[in-house]
Amino acid sequence: MATDSSTAGLTSKLARFSSQHDDIILLTTTIESESFDTLRPIFVNPHASPLAIVRPSTIEAVSATVSFLASNKIPFTVRVGGHDLHGRSVEDGGVVLDLRLLNQVVIDKSGSEAVGGKTATARIGGGVLIGDLLSALEPHGLVTPVGTVSGVGYLGWAMHGGYGPYSSGFGVGIDQIVAAKVVDATGRVVDADGKLLKAIKGAGGAFGVVVEAVVRVYELDSILAGTLIFNSQDLATTIRTFNKAYKALALTESIPSALNIFSCILSSPQTPAPIFILLVNWTSPNLSEGKEWIEKIATLIPSAAATLAANTVQKIKPKPFIEAVSKLVAPSVQGRMYSVSFREITDEVAGVIAHFTSAERMPRDEGVLLEIHELRAVSPSANPNTSSVFSAREPHFVVAACATAVHEENVEKVLKWGEELQVALKRTKRENILPTSYISFISREEMERDQERIFGGHLPFLKDLKRRLDPENVFKAAVSGL
Repeated sequence: MATDSSTAGLTSKLARFSSQHDDIILLTTTIESESFDTLRPIFVNPHASPLAIVRPSTIEAVSATVSFLASNKIPFTVRVGGHDLHGRSVEDGGVVLDLRLLNQVVIDKSGSEAVGGKTATARIGGGVLIGDLLSALEPHGLVTPVGTVSGVGYLGWAMHGGYGPYSSGFGVGIDQIVAAKVVDATGRVVDADGKLLKAIKGAGGAFGVVVEAVVRVYELDSILAGTLIFNSQDLATTIRTFNKAYKALALTESIPSALNIFSCILSSPQTPAPIFILLVNWTSPNLSEGKEWIEKIATLIPSAAATLAANTVQKIKPKPFIEAVSKLVAPSVQGRMYSVSFREITDEVAGVIAHFTSAERMPRDEGVLLEIHELRAVSPSANPNTSSVFSAREPHFVVAACATAVHEENVEKVLKWGEELQVALKRTKRENILPTSYISFISREEMERDQERIFGGHLPFLKDLKRRLDPENVFKAAVSGL
């Protein structure tokens, strides 16, 4: 615990440093500032209270900041959207390197031999949020795979895997990154070589601050997208019915890669029971075919099992679609994420999900959510890929319990629910559980305990690179825990 004198000394040292740089904004607890209170909270911790927030507006300013912090042995975290489900982007009493002013997006439609000839790209700042990236791409009729919440930092989402509503057609976020500019542990700005780029794509910021990246973008002006919301008095039957029908459909028909399906269960105090939701989108220009497929998905749950209470599917631009989905998520919560990845949602797994999302078991709070991400066999990312250390390359499902609460009095109950759900899921048939995990969803303790399992054969390569590039562990706050 820092003493008042050491805190004052650090604040003074930071103030002297920032005063020498016009392109760095410093916000601290000792300076009354509306901006500090606005920029301080993160998604899973609205009460986050860092000592200082350093906001560089240029790559050179990030370089100077990292050099200063590292040479003075001042620990820091890196923050963009602040949506890490374990709150690792801000530490109470610590220094936050806030990248959100590095939000440029420059589009290159010329293509490049290095990325496959005809592929257009965008050069983006390390602080770009998903919503801002879509806003920049939309006027050009372009899109790139993104997550489902507009306020999430794009690179933090993409560098650790990047599941989302474009994964089936274009692949996960990690496979869109083709180049990166990094500020290393000494403050030097480097263009990532093959080894560093491979490590970033899966282990994220463990080797430096990624201040710029080049990502693939795709021609796509409008999509068919929305939510299918089901009311059910017997959610267990609804879940089992949908799972069985979806598996049968996948076996009997070739579900197009243009169709993406994301299922979730929300627990709202305003409804008599948890709500089953299918988030669907179609990314092919043939919207009539997409409409037929989405109608087919909607009828997988017969009316005897659940009532389709709302169908918001429409022709829409990518940005407003993500904005609409973002409204389903509470703006700030307390808690954490519990997750397990499966090769398939078996009847056994579906039974566990059904049990823990019943009206009797699922805590009633606007922040509680169970979501199921799928990487389908048809996805370009569901194949071995030596250009990254992301190991979850076979088709699979990520069952993730957002054990988060809007209301503080519910936090303990919600966390207990999430932990018990994860334990029950891990007790299902072992051979169906993926050895690796989506590291954005797991805690630092899980990372430290299961690094070898999560990174598999890539771990020796990562540890060797870490020893060479960051021997003093300047970036110890990185999500990957290396």
